[in-house]
Amino acid sequence: MKERKYRKPPIVEVVCEFRFKPSTPWDATIPGLVYERVKSEFPKRRALRNVGMHVQVEQKGVVLQPQMEEGTQFLREDERAFVQLQPRRISVHHLTPYPHWERFKPLVRTAYKAYLEVVPEPEIQRIGLRYINKIDFNTTKVDLPTFFNFYPYVGGELPQLYTGFNLQLLFPHEEGRDGLQMRLSSAPPEKENTVSILLDLDYFLIQPENINSEYGMEWVEKAHENILAAFEGAITDKLRQQFEEEKS
Repeated sequence: MKERKYRKPPIVEVVCEFRFKPSTPWDATIPGLVYERVKSEFPKRRALRNVGMHVQVEQKGVVLQPQMEEGTQFLREDERAFVQLQPRRISVHHLTPYPHWERFKPLVRTAYKAYLEVVPEPEIQRIGLRYINKIDFNTTKVDLPTFFNFYPYVGGELPQLYTGFNLQLLFPHEEGRDGLQMRLSSAPPEKENTVSILLDLDYFLIQPENINSEYGMEWVEKAHENILAAFEGAITDKLRQQFEEEKS
């Protein structure tokens, strides 16, 4: 489908991530070699340290153990776009203002191509493309069906006033190869007397055995098509007016 373009798109972050199987080679030289291939687009380099959670199943149950995750970021001069590299994982991020797919996709291609040149034919474990949208309303109450085709239903015998919600659905795509997790939830507003809502579209590969690294960018293109269709299907013309659609 043709992509609609908006003067005020609600996107706060887009992430495209490639993860590779534990058998994929990794050593301390890889970040430097990848950086040499992307530095013309992402000249800034920064160490990355995150605290993640390691899940371990034991007789007494599931145990969550904090685990330090280290990596490297390569950032564009404005720091609105960056590549994040960790062992057997590379992701490309773009913060608001998002410049449309035609300009984001080349950034993904640049980073992915650089990784494949340094680590030839890695085995894919997961690919994901995620769009996080934050929609602000200058009011204290929002009638969800007016703006969304995807919202929680509350039966007539239940209270109709609620102050928070979190609706999440998982849709299969491409004959079960992929999945799309859609989430609509309330978010803390940035200003008084306003309402903020998150529309989070997370599309990911479920069956990695059905794709190899050579076709990674083809998968990303299809993922974008399906996310685009889901986003447009989830909103109404009333909300499109708020985003100020550009008419060609």
